[in-house]
Amino acid sequence: MKIVRINVENEDIRFEEITPDSKYFQRGARGLSSQIIHDEVPPLCNPLGRENKLIIANGLLGGSPFPCSARTSVGAKSPLTNGIKEANVGGRPAMMLARHGIRAIVLENISSTLKLILIDEDSINILPAEQYTGYGNYELHTKLMEKYGDNIGIYSIGPAGEYLMKSSTVGANDLEGYPSRHAARGGLGAVMGSKKIKAIIIIPPKTSKLKIHDIKKFREVSSPFAKELAQTKERFSIFGTSMMMAAMSGYGGIPTKNFRMGSYDKIDNISGEKLHELVSARGGKKRLACSPTCVIKCSNLVVDESGNHITSSLEYETMALNGSNLMIDDLDSLAKIDHLCDDVGLDTIEFGGTMGVAMDCGKIEWGNAEKTFEILDTDIRNNTEEGQLYGNGVKNIGERLSAKRIPQVKGQGISAYDSRVFKGMGVTYATSPMGADHTAGAAIANRVPSQHKDYGELTKNENKLDLSFELQIYTAIMDSMGCCYFIGPSYENMEILANAINAMYDLNLTREDVINIGIDIIRTELAFNEKAGITQEMNDVPEFFRNEPSEPLGLKYTFEKVELKNFWKKLDEHKF
Repeated sequence: MKIVRINVENEDIRFEEITPDSKYFQRGARGLSSQIIHDEVPPLCNPLGRENKLIIANGLLGGSPFPCSARTSVGAKSPLTNGIKEANVGGRPAMMLARHGIRAIVLENISSTLKLILIDEDSINILPAEQYTGYGNYELHTKLMEKYGDNIGIYSIGPAGEYLMKSSTVGANDLEGYPSRHAARGGLGAVMGSKKIKAIIIIPPKTSKLKIHDIKKFREVSSPFAKELAQTKERFSIFGTSMMMAAMSGYGGIPTKNFRMGSYDKIDNISGEKLHELVSARGGKKRLACSPTCVIKCSNLVVDESGNHITSSLEYETMALNGSNLMIDDLDSLAKIDHLCDDVGLDTIEFGGTMGVAMDCGKIEWGNAEKTFEILDTDIRNNTEEGQLYGNGVKNIGERLSAKRIPQVKGQGISAYDSRVFKGMGVTYATSPMGADHTAGAAIANRVPSQHKDYGELTKNENKLDLSFELQIYTAIMDSMGCCYFIGPSYENMEILANAINAMYDLNLTREDVINIGIDIIRTELAFNEKAGITQEMNDVPEFFRNEPSEPLGLKYTFEKVELKNFWKKLDEHKF
């Protein structure tokens, strides 16, 4: 496998082989991108300047038949948090990159003109892309597939990325060909936009350059695990993440009216069960895989009453942040918001949080879906002054409007779980190197990192520091494998990952060795952040979570600031 380094200014392309003695040999996806950022990006640099680098990487198990292992990590210094950032995404491209023998693409420097990168069987070429200036992802992907073939993989940015909006995404096409998968958090689309790269196009290779040392032993590990996942995730496959809408409202922890409340009285109108009925009645699709090796298949495809595609992969976080959080109780409206965000290239979580602050400040009336469409389809698409207000994140609009309640941590908007209720998630928000990122350690109901430990009741502080810590370590490992964390960030599954890596690379890693990979990744990210000014003193949630009780449960955020400040000392003392 190799790293491809592309200087986007002078178009110089260099190849770096990853050999067994390379420090990158046991680093993939998030682990690799974080290591390169730590080693090569000046911590105090301008995230949108020439010194930042954008890394697009697949995982250590990328290109293999291991279940749910074909995800891409996108990494850079974040323009939203000013710290280290990784966001991962499914879709077609990661598998194709791995089959080309590419572990990562590193974009360096900045270009003065818009460009495409084309990867085919024999070469990598940089092409002019001025004709695609301002294109939304849907139109862009249609044009690129017409030119290069329906089976290509694509990473791209929409107009929000071109305009360097700090909530912008890097999109990837899904298995049906739509640009519905997004590395969304942290504004990494703006970094790609600063490099003036509109899209990376991957022509599938005829034969894979990826080598698995012992495929028989590998399948002995992966095949039973894939079968187990398909069986145990059956309900999840049917309803997807949207089934969490009613459940999270029932727990009292779904963001409602800019986190003023934790349950929504109209939740049944936008529940996962309601979405399932709508998709089924209209002839949409359920049980779709997000990537080639996915066996859980929790994605969906939503169509309108005439059977026309609206959006793909309408998921819980999008539905909650733009639904209950904005008091919008119509599934078609949520599907349209999702479509427009995917098209302009904007993080649905950050956008929903941004709109929640605007509505809370009285700038827009609660539940006004039409105004939400207008902001996305007119203001952000055309880079108006209003578009800049709404395209640069929760913290930006909160400061601009002098808001008293700004749901963000370290510059990134809080996702769809109230930290006063989901105590472990509240620890993750406060302490993650990534900012308020639920995927960094999703301590939601019934997710435990070890079957042999008691992590306490969901809404109590008891053992939640350990819960978040272990989930963050295991999730860093999953991200670095290129795996979806839905397969289970757990102590038990670290043994399975160790066995798969050993069969793939002819190694002899133990479960403890794999856990240490995760610990090293977190250490690397924290070290970069400290130098960038993102210190442990900043480990906290917004003050209103401490002062205002949640409704209807009446809970407050109650972790001591000193506990959060000292959280990562566990790296030296924790026993798994």
